[in-house]
Amino acid sequence: MHAAERPPRHHDRFPARSPRRARGTTLVELMVVFSVMLVAVSIFYQMVLSTKRLRVLNHENAVAVEAARCVIEQMRNEEFDEVFELFNADPSDDPGGGGTAPGYRFAVPGLEPLDSAEDGLIGEVMLPALLVEEPPAGGGGQVGGMQQVGGGGGGGGGGVVVVAEPEWQLREDFVDTELGLPRDLSGDSIIDDEDHSADYLILPIRIRMRWQGVYGERTLDLYTMVGEFRRP
Repeated sequence: MHAAERPPRHHDRFPARSPRRARGTTLVELMVVFSVMLVAVSIFYQMVLSTKRLRVLNHENAVAVEAARCVIEQMRNEEFDEVFELFNADPSDDPGGGGTAPGYRFAVPGLEPLDSAEDGLIGEVMLPALLVEEPPAGGGGQVGGMQQVGGGGGGGGGGVVVVAEPEWQLREDFVDTELGLPRDLSGDSIIDDEDHSADYLILPIRIRMRWQGVYGERTLDLYTMVGEFRRP
């Protein structure tokens, strides 16, 4: 066969790409790879941060819940009819004398109190109680938180001004939907505005803890109810 008539070779039909074109394709591919890697690393980093944050929050919650559980167990170990007096905000009605009861504030070791917490305590026992100014016995009317007792006749006589002593009352008309209030606490099927601190059969309780967490201010509320079942 004559040399001029031989069939074309493979490389004759597909000329090789120029070096410049090959280099351009490689740079585009590297840019795509680096972009994908950057997105993947960013997603992984965010996942690590989220996992660490969740671990810290779960630890703080566990510490707070354990402290609240201890307080609730302490309530259940007390005489039921003294629970309100032992854990309300009034130290003057403590069964063992003023200031001898645990009170409504408690510490939570392992958590940092807020700067606004004057007593440096984190936990608070919240009961359905209202601070009411009750006039002392002896007649006369209550005016502006003061009560006029005794009587002054005409002339220069005057009565004795006695300051009404406020007291914490356990009330059925306390409004708190989270605790299911208002509700009957004494078992007489009537919701009234009287003080039931001496005849309650159930006692709704909120345990609130507020602290300075690693990621900012935290608040956790727990709800429970203690009761006494009496035989008729």
